[in-house]
Amino acid sequence: MQDFIDSIDQKKTRKIILLKQLLTFLKMKRSKELVEKRKDFVNDYVKRNQDKQMKVIVTELTEMLFLSERTIYNIIQE
Repeated sequence: MQDFIDSIDQKKTRKIILLKQLLTFLKMKRSKELVEKRKDFVNDYVKRNQDKQMKVIVTELTEMLFLSERTIYNIIQE
């Protein structure tokens, strides 16, 4: 009987581990997609506002996206 219980516990443990791995993968994928969308938005915004000074564009993006100026400059330079 104890062997049977241990077997069930092992199966549950495996399922839990697999679910945790799946969730981690999905979070990473979502995070990566978010970063890509943010990069696209920043680059599109810069193109649309080329007539403005870069400092003004970066300030506007900082206020819109709640990112630091350094982060925005890094995105632009990539």
